[in-house]
Amino acid sequence: MPTMQAVQIRQYGGDEVLELVECPKPSAGPGQLLVKIHAAGVNYYDVKIREGWLRQFFPLQFPHTLGNDFAGVVEEVGEGVTGFQPGDRVFGLITVFHGGTYAEYLAVDASLVRHAPANMPLDEAAGLPMVGLTALIALVQLGNLQRGQRVLIHAGSGAVGGAAIQLAKHMGAHVVATCSACNTDFLYTLGADEVVDYTSTDFRTIAKDIDLAVDVIGGDTNMRTFEVMRRGGTIAVVLRNDPVEMANRERLCQEHGVEVKVVAFDTWPEGLDTLRELAEAGHLHGNVQSVFPLSEARAAHQLSQSRHARGKIVLKVV
Repeated sequence: MPTMQAVQIRQYGGDEVLELVECPKPSAGPGQLLVKIHAAGVNYYDVKIREGWLRQFFPLQFPHTLGNDFAGVVEEVGEGVTGFQPGDRVFGLITVFHGGTYAEYLAVDASLVRHAPANMPLDEAAGLPMVGLTALIALVQLGNLQRGQRVLIHAGSGAVGGAAIQLAKHMGAHVVATCSACNTDFLYTLGADEVVDYTSTDFRTIAKDIDLAVDVIGGDTNMRTFEVMRRGGTIAVVLRNDPVEMANRERLCQEHGVEVKVVAFDTWPEGLDTLRELAEAGHLHGNVQSVFPLSEARAAHQLSQSRHARGKIVLKVV
């Protein structure tokens, strides 16, 4: 039986539970593609899933292969699939609790896959789906962002923040973003109009009359964000179990006349079409800053859970 390498976990826990193993190589079933993975995105969601986040609602079946976004090359086309052929460069996103992209091969429903941006290396394309769709959902679906509005993006040097800056700028917003001092120049290159070094400056002194805020931090940062919002504005909170934000949300919304909407990403293949179009037009880059080989998945997770990574982290498989 053909085999492949994959990074799996056999139990919930810290990064020590990640194992590089030999396991059976899948094949393309009806409606599926077999993709030879070039690179897989590493997301903070992966860390939370590994630790057992939401396991009371969505228990994993062990052994479980982690990973959700990917880019690679089609190796097999399953029965009934049209629009793809072997050799096509593709990218995609599978559900958080399905996983499977930390591997050399992935059998995936063709409906979740799209042709990768023609002008983008596969390493970069692998880093685009989850963070790009998260930012797109926050800004467009939930935030209804309009040209000329003022947007505040926290953690702008992170993967979601970097994608949100690029998208908001392309949509004609005035973008205010926060980061540490070492990343200020980087955020200007992404398109931010104003950058706040949160280690030396309280963002409330600069961010004013914000129409839409994208918050991936929570805690005290979330509570202070209400103070810079215009009445009728929206805070898009990227899904997380943050007790401070959850405990204070209703009260602060009433006090400041602000609506909070929670970003719960989905596979959204049509959104991948939008990301590809924006990338090919030069408006969106994958923002990959850290690349690890598959065998160093533990190091990639350690960097992700530090919450101080610049841009996107990917595992390069081939």
